[in-house]
Amino acid sequence: MMRWAKILAFAAFLAVGCSGTADAEDPDVRFSLEMITHHRQTLKLADMVKGRSTDTFVTGLATKLRTGERTEIDVMSNWLTMWNMPLPKGATYQMTGSATTADFTALQSRTGPEFDQMWLTTLSKHLTTGVMMAQIVVATGDHAPTGDLARRIVREQRQEIADIGQHLT
Repeated sequence: MMRWAKILAFAAFLAVGCSGTADAEDPDVRFSLEMITHHRQTLKLADMVKGRSTDTFVTGLATKLRTGERTEIDVMSNWLTMWNMPLPKGATYQMTGSATTADFTALQSRTGPEFDQMWLTTLSKHLTTGVMMAQIVVATGDHAPTGDLARRIVREQRQEIADIGQHLT
């Protein structure tokens, strides 16, 4: 709960001083465009858990992801709006490591421990892609709030990847 209070306070802070126009080639804009799509894919993965898993780690992680990713989508959407940029459509993202249509199809036909193993493995790869995306904007962007969000994504997703690794062993 404390984490979400911080995120909402952070979002309110971001609403100040984030206006102006940018273009899709700006690293901060590109990050928001791509990360919103990436987060939507994470939400799609999280939504697959209901009815397929009873593992408390898996169900808890899915719940955590749904809440956190939606909040971050809202923050990045607000930035894009303030920058006069259109919001991305859909949840398709074609970056190496992202979940593919084949991954989603394979997950749909699985339940129980088999689903859990495949879901966690797919999610771990997906989160690793998110870390790489965030590291790029940290190195190339100049919008301080985007950098702050990206650093938090790197920290939190690395921890989630480590937790997944421990759960899979």
